[in-house]
Amino acid sequence: MKENVCLFAGTTEGRLLAERLAGTEVFTEVFTATEYGKEGLPEAENIRVCCGRLNEEQMLELFAGRDYALVIDATHPYAREVSRNLKSACEKTGLPLMRVLRKGGQSKGKGLQNGSVKEREAAGRSLTDKAVPNEVFVGSAGEAAAFLAGTSGKILVTTGSRELSYFQAIPGWEERIFARVLPLPEIVCECARAGFAGKHLIAMQGPFSRELNEAMLRSVDAAWMVTKDSGREGGFEEKRQAAARAGAGLVVIRRPGEDGISLEEAFRQLTERFSLPGEEVKRTVCLVGTGPGALELLTEEARQALSACDLIAGSRRVTEQLASFGKPVYAEYRPKELVTFFREHTEYTKICVACSGDTGFYSGAGKLFAELKDEPGMEIFILPGISTVNYFFARLGMAWEDARLLSMHGRKTDFVRRVRKYRKTFLLTGARDALKEICVMLLAAGLTDVILTIGERLSLDDEAISRGTPGTLSEREIDSLTVVLIENENAAGCWKETESRKWLTHGLPDEWFLRDKVPMTKREVRVISLSKLLLTDGAVVYDVGAGTGSISVECARLSAGIRVYAIERKQEALNLLEKNRARFGLFNMEIVAGTAPEAMESLPAASHVFIGGSNGQLADIVRAVLSKNRTARFVVNLITLESMSIMWELVHTEAVTDVEIVQVAVTGVKKAGRNHLLSGQNPVFVISFSGAGAGKDVEI
Repeated sequence: MKENVCLFAGTTEGRLLAERLAGTEVFTEVFTATEYGKEGLPEAENIRVCCGRLNEEQMLELFAGRDYALVIDATHPYAREVSRNLKSACEKTGLPLMRVLRKGGQSKGKGLQNGSVKEREAAGRSLTDKAVPNEVFVGSAGEAAAFLAGTSGKILVTTGSRELSYFQAIPGWEERIFARVLPLPEIVCECARAGFAGKHLIAMQGPFSRELNEAMLRSVDAAWMVTKDSGREGGFEEKRQAAARAGAGLVVIRRPGEDGISLEEAFRQLTERFSLPGEEVKRTVCLVGTGPGALELLTEEARQALSACDLIAGSRRVTEQLASFGKPVYAEYRPKELVTFFREHTEYTKICVACSGDTGFYSGAGKLFAELKDEPGMEIFILPGISTVNYFFARLGMAWEDARLLSMHGRKTDFVRRVRKYRKTFLLTGARDALKEICVMLLAAGLTDVILTIGERLSLDDEAISRGTPGTLSEREIDSLTVVLIENENAAGCWKETESRKWLTHGLPDEWFLRDKVPMTKREVRVISLSKLLLTDGAVVYDVGAGTGSISVECARLSAGIRVYAIERKQEALNLLEKNRARFGLFNMEIVAGTAPEAMESLPAASHVFIGGSNGQLADIVRAVLSKNRTARFVVNLITLESMSIMWELVHTEAVTDVEIVQVAVTGVKKAGRNHLLSGQNPVFVISFSGAGAGKDVEI
């Protein structure tokens, strides 16, 4: 071995530094105060672990008998005596000392209250919506005891055994104080000799989840909890959340201010000083599908990953369900925020991101994988889970290969179109009023006889499955963790209960639309106009002067990928537009109240435009559309020669191409007694053209 290093550990930082040095040519002696501190340290030929507390004199003797090139202090932020002794011993022996600090406590003189606040924010304070009723910051255990002496109620002290004597100064301490310490025989005996025994002494080994902390507070009826600002690694957030939920005050002993370097800087200096291979410890991120919610439904692969990791990230709901794993938690699910946190907190080398259900079914895993896959030093693994749809259909004893799967969670979903067309439609919801919205849309679309099966809080203890129709369920609130299966035995396609439900083409009968006295583009003219519009999937369509909405409805029903904006200024027509949209259940049709072109200003650029009424603003409308998209496709319906004159001038002055003008004269037959008479409609000019930017050979 070329050089020797002395590492004082017992913390997460100490373990990670030992892992960095393991397997190298640097012989490393690791010292921990307790047997508990040895847990998790690597086993390697160049690593030797020693257990037991050393005073300054013993440190001087140790340093004199070893040829150390460097001493590393990676002890707990509150192990002030150890750090003082190490600093003094190194100064007396001339050995270089590296002090590694935990995040939030690196700024000497700032006061550790500021550091702890920053750390809480970084660690995902959003895990609880509640605030701690009384949160008091003090400088020492003695100050904590002095403050609590002026309060009432029982106290749970979680600062360890070494400082318990300070709390004996509190009046009535024998009945008020409950101490939580490590379950080591010597510590339990020491506490008993000091008067802490029986139900007032809780000997347990962490880490402790929020739920367990809360249960302890409630079991002893604690009004106060005493803790150190030990950061994420010390479970500070879990204690804080527990105090908030239990309604207990929190007395926080600030970290002592001191000089030192971050764990990241320590890695860099060690790599440079000892020419260590590689850059840093390899980090792994597992995107774990956690199933519907019950821990029993975790896959064995997921369970092993969660047990072995040193951080669990994910939404608050999912991370709380995994609290029994006892891991530090970062309550966040947004990809960019997660990536930023992982970059800033390299002390976490084995990370699990918990994804509800299955990673491949309406999960954030895909976006997060895309953000992480090019991150240096990270290996990304996706561990699929049991999906909610899989579990739900299994509970119903039903196959789901013929079901259409959709999500309403944070998005608009054109589910009515699927319900009409398919026998089974499965919906993920995300709000308590989602069922009401579903029922309203089904009833408005005339789908009154479909059967809804509701699955709430699936796999959890209070799971509930119920059935009903849109009419019977329209006023019911549901849990936000709910799925809905809609079964339509009469599924075929269109609103009208005839064989024509199977139509895939446009050209719906005029009588299917609610009309009143509002103008409507008649069926035959509508068919020709739509064919001239040359719609494509993904098109953004303006229907200017939408009237009853017959053009808008025809466009929207062709594909869920088409977005239609029905622009109308008259209130009577707007009311009919709402009714016809609901009648056909079209989520991709948006009604815009106002006069064009002003009403188009805030809309996305149109790829296709139908103009049935322009209120004298024809030229301005065309120019406004072309200013956003110079390749837009237009179809205009006109019935007067004056409007045709304006149109003729427009197509010769604006940058347009592929101009085509057709006059359509439709003559129908109507019955008059025993005879049938021809009945002609007013002739209509159908003008189509494209913005010149498209060119003649460009597909529209």
